[in-house]
Amino acid sequence: MKLAGLCSEAVDYAKNGNPVDIHNNLPKLLIKFKPDWHKAEVTGARELDYYVSDRALGEMFRNIKLHDPKEPIEDRSVEGSGGTAPLEDPISRKVAPLVRSTLKTTRDQDDDSADSDWSDTDTGHAEQLHAHYVREMRFICMTHTLVDAPDVRLTEEEVVLGTILANCTQARWRQDRSYRMKLHAEELVNDIRTQIVPQRETGEEEEQPTEEQLHGQLRIGLRRAWAAWCWAQNHQDEDYFESFALLALGIVFDCLKRLGALPENEITFGKK
Repeated sequence: MKLAGLCSEAVDYAKNGNPVDIHNNLPKLLIKFKPDWHKAEVTGARELDYYVSDRALGEMFRNIKLHDPKEPIEDRSVEGSGGTAPLEDPISRKVAPLVRSTLKTTRDQDDDSADSDWSDTDTGHAEQLHAHYVREMRFICMTHTLVDAPDVRLTEEEVVLGTILANCTQARWRQDRSYRMKLHAEELVNDIRTQIVPQRETGEEEEQPTEEQLHGQLRIGLRRAWAAWCWAQNHQDEDYFESFALLALGIVFDCLKRLGALPENEITFGKK
């Protein structure tokens, strides 16, 4: 009856303008725990906040089986194939000569390493970019979960793929969270790209940059992006280094393509 009276007052708020103080007038719960059928139908919910209900709703709720996506799949190995030394992977060894020839860097012919003698400025820039990237990724992983709990976070793979793997019976709720997560991740990618490749701001009265100026900006972006890739490969113990490295590698390929440095024929690793 008390809740019904508060509801009636809340409905009349548009007419009389008197707000309802729900913080002090709501009746207290007899126990702080809630029935299990009130639990969010997602993986990762806190079990200690709920009790097993013996009502019909509890029986119906427990008939829904949600599988944890982190559990290993049957008949599939989860062990890795072994680590590779930094910058000795096929991608680095194939792309490094293209980057060197485009930037016209001088190195010893006997040195086959994919790393380059980058300046401290490029290395410091890559480290600062990664620190900014980690802060934003942590915020994304905490904000766009299906469960509003501090100990539940999205994984790096979910953000990269643009999907939420946690099982949920509320498809519309997960679609909305996934859409917002992808928008946030796209803004982060665009921000990192802008900080790597310098953008020349031109007004209506200013002249458009020449082709030489555009190529100069792309070479600066290529040097920074390749330095970020090399830094990530040498700091594989850092958080979110894999997605950061993929982002840097994508910028490297984009700069090489716009500079016309990619081979015309399609090249795959090991074959032409």
